[in-house]
Amino acid sequence: MRGIKLFLIVSIITVMLAGCSNQNPVTILEPDITSEEEKIVLKFINSWGGSDPKAETLTSVFNTFTAINKDIEISNESLFGDDFLVKLKTDFASGNDPDVFGLWPGSDIKTLIKVGKVADLTDVLKSDPAWMNSFDPIMWQHTTVGDRIYGLPVEQIFEALYVNMDLFEQYNVKVPVNYQELKEAVVAFKSNGVIPIAFNCKAEGSYLYQNMAMMIGGKAAIEEPISGKQINPCFITAMEYMKELYELDAFPEDMYTMTSVERNNLFIEKKAAMLVQGSWFISAVEKSDDVDIVPFPEMIEDGDNYSSMIYGLGCGTFYMSQKAWEDPVRREASIRLLRHLTSKETATIFAERTGMFSCVDIYDTQIKYGKLALKGMSLTNSAKFLVGPPDSYLERTKWEDVIVKYFPYVLQSQITPEELWSQALE
Repeated sequence: MRGIKLFLIVSIITVMLAGCSNQNPVTILEPDITSEEEKIVLKFINSWGGSDPKAETLTSVFNTFTAINKDIEISNESLFGDDFLVKLKTDFASGNDPDVFGLWPGSDIKTLIKVGKVADLTDVLKSDPAWMNSFDPIMWQHTTVGDRIYGLPVEQIFEALYVNMDLFEQYNVKVPVNYQELKEAVVAFKSNGVIPIAFNCKAEGSYLYQNMAMMIGGKAAIEEPISGKQINPCFITAMEYMKELYELDAFPEDMYTMTSVERNNLFIEKKAAMLVQGSWFISAVEKSDDVDIVPFPEMIEDGDNYSSMIYGLGCGTFYMSQKAWEDPVRREASIRLLRHLTSKETATIFAERTGMFSCVDIYDTQIKYGKLALKGMSLTNSAKFLVGPPDSYLERTKWEDVIVKYFPYVLQSQITPEELWSQALE
């Protein structure tokens, strides 16, 4: 009798959902599934894998979900660092689309939406006002294309300069607030055998360069970087400053081959004095009493961008693939997973365990944030300008395959910044 009952319930759900287009509200029913039935395996991927500070918490969240939803298994294929985006794009290109995935706003998600790879969630959200209203409404602008909502914004991020204060105090070095002081700090640390800035020639390493460009050009230049066929001059000037720091031996000797994990570890292990990283890095250093975060130094004399910060959404911005949407059973299961990932309970867990800043309304929850998380909130609240990540306004493939790849040639004076950007924009 239970098998017949199950068959009837699943049949009803399938009939109901099969009539739903991607623009119509979806009614979610909880199926009566026994352990004897074959489970739905949902493929998930974002950058919270490997050594990412959120990886362990994500696994715990998935375990809770599958304990409640016994008909679903999660195949978590998340990867940390620079390999994540390559795998995500390869999976979509090969037809191995994930069911649910996380990705920051930018050219890549816009491209996936344009070619019909991402499900439109507008009507699902509007059919459940309580769910839709649980998100910070300001953040919908980052996940909306036209007048349709594709992504669910959960994670707010910022970038800042991380400093090992014990090293600054030991060698009597001033925490830099401008470019001249940054160069003086580089010289001081280098003379004492300390790597001044943990930097590597990878996409994540380019946060240093991006912050320089932001401080030189300001919000308007970063968010509208191309005029005609020319890149805004702030990106050229920032490369020249990077070259000057390189000539001062500001960076690790093996920066060309160093992984992002190795670069981070230089800072964590006190082998490097400074690191430009995002808010997600806080949980990796929160237990250290000697680490602080400060605004990136002003880069031009008499500039007016000091205290401005790169700010936006992180990889905790969740989507459903169109391929999952078109399968009524996977659609229903994926929506259940999205509800769980974006619930107040889950957002609270990530905030408490990793210091994540949430776009989900958890203000009535007493989160015990650490000192660095609180410092980050203070910096973003008082920032003169909040600027979107520079690489999100440029075609990501060209950023990684041209700008990041050939950046070492600029540092070694084999090509000019103008030549590199000309090649990228062709």
